[in-house]
Amino acid sequence: MKKLLNETIIYGIGAIMPRVIVVLLNYLFIKNIGTSDFAIFTNLYALISFVNIILSFGFETAYFRFSSNKDDEQKVFNTSFWFLAGLSGIFLLLVLFFNQPIADIFGYSKTPEFIRWFAWIAFFDNLLVIPLAWLRFHNKPIKYSAVRVIQAVFQSIFVIALFLYIPQEFSARFGLKEKVTYPFYSNLAASFLGFILVLPIILKLKFQFSKDLFIQMITYSWPIMIAGLAFMVNENFDKFVQKFIIDAEAAGAYGGCYKMAVLMTLFVTAYRMGIEPFFFKQMQNENAKFTYAKVTEYFSFFASVVALGIIANVSWIKLLLVPNSSYWIAINIIPIIVIANLFFGIYYNLSTWYKVTDRTRVGTYISWTGAIITIVLNLVLLPKYGFMVSAWVTLAAYLTMMVLSYFLGQKYYPIPYRMKKISIFIILLGIFSYMIVNLFDYNFWIGNLLFLFYTGILLYTEKDILLSKIRKN
Repeated sequence: MKKLLNETIIYGIGAIMPRVIVVLLNYLFIKNIGTSDFAIFTNLYALISFVNIILSFGFETAYFRFSSNKDDEQKVFNTSFWFLAGLSGIFLLLVLFFNQPIADIFGYSKTPEFIRWFAWIAFFDNLLVIPLAWLRFHNKPIKYSAVRVIQAVFQSIFVIALFLYIPQEFSARFGLKEKVTYPFYSNLAASFLGFILVLPIILKLKFQFSKDLFIQMITYSWPIMIAGLAFMVNENFDKFVQKFIIDAEAAGAYGGCYKMAVLMTLFVTAYRMGIEPFFFKQMQNENAKFTYAKVTEYFSFFASVVALGIIANVSWIKLLLVPNSSYWIAINIIPIIVIANLFFGIYYNLSTWYKVTDRTRVGTYISWTGAIITIVLNLVLLPKYGFMVSAWVTLAAYLTMMVLSYFLGQKYYPIPYRMKKISIFIILLGIFSYMIVNLFDYNFWIGNLLFLFYTGILLYTEKDILLSKIRKN
């Protein structure tokens, strides 16, 4: 468990640092990009997230699953990479060939270069999937984090230079006619750099493609891909559809404030980087179920504390990440999205059962239940109630997925979760969040007093475990 914690912290640096840098750059973007143009920025990134899920085809998880047999690891590595490289290459060629018609369909007739850039970003990003998974599987969190941090720092320097130092007339010669293009172009450059950085791993490849193994892997992975699309629907459908239903300023404000809630997403992402390979390596152990239960309880404890910490400090975080006050009309979505991401993190833990028992199709059904909730309720309620409903729908979708996964898991692969204790964490989090937001209007001092009080309550509930750990040390 200590090794898992250490690796998760290092993976956290690789997962969190790049996103923290991007979140900090949000200050620069919002200051220089109007709300209408920011809606374009948000919309395109929502679109590429769907593309990346399709192109990766669930093969990252499949790689971990089938590499658990050490004798097949090299064959799994080769087959996985060549499949994703071929799929990404076909996608890139199709987009380049049909660039203008695709741009017309998505409303970018005058700026088809946006579509081309995103195709190249998706191509390079998906060439990174298996090499980065290889680093995680072989317990090389420092190298993994180095690749991610170098990419992020390079992208940041590039985009800052475009906004502040490179004359706009010079940038326009390369097709960067509007400031909203700067983040896209710097992202493309960083994606290419990432490919260069993982070349030493790619050189370990052999020209080998096992048809039998591929059939097994794709049978396992395609439901994960479909479930991944459902996750992207839950995460991005609101931002995508708002462009067509509510005014651009409101949609831009929602997208800008949503990025504040990404602080919780960063915590969950860092955890996922370390935990997924760990879960598969534990699946053959006699005490695997007990381990899964303890890890989920620890996650719920720490994630609840992090969630309330973010909510208690919205008053100053918004000044750092969303300096333009015109965006603050959407500030109240932050507590809702933060708690929604907590639910997703718990769901991710609870989803272990269908991954280790090869029932990935059930995961697809659960994920698409959440996605259907997201699609239907946004389309029905968004025109009447505005962007706040999108945040509540995200919360409802992840809550539903979490509950479904728990009950189905107890039926097919019972794990002794202490759900009463986890439920107490969540209920108290809801009560304290309500007080901070609705009774004290994000007051910094009162919010943090309540945060400390909440943390003290959770520490007291875990006193037996904490004392036993202290005695061991």
